[in-house]
Amino acid sequence: MSASDAGYFDDYELPDIKQDENQRSMLVNAIQLMGKEYVGREFLRWLMEKTKVFEQEFPKDLTLVAWNAGLRTVGLEILSLCSEANVLQHILTKEVIENE
Repeated sequence: MSASDAGYFDDYELPDIKQDENQRSMLVNAIQLMGKEYVGREFLRWLMEKTKVFEQEFPKDLTLVAWNAGLRTVGLEILSLCSEANVLQHILTKEVIENE
């Protein structure tokens, strides 16, 4: 007997895709605004550092492995948003934008 046979997921509603797209669009706009200023780009770079996007670790503690995987998931989502907002190159290279 599976979980679906027992009726566990009868209350489940599919996510509202339109709402998800609107939310992602708002996040991309926010990243674009942050990417226009040096301090905003530094903040995004700091977030990616703290979420260990660019680190490789192989801890023996499985709890720490799971924790780091969660951090990286958040960091990779931020990385994806930065890419969509066309600010990723400026963040990764610490490139100075004219008129700052």
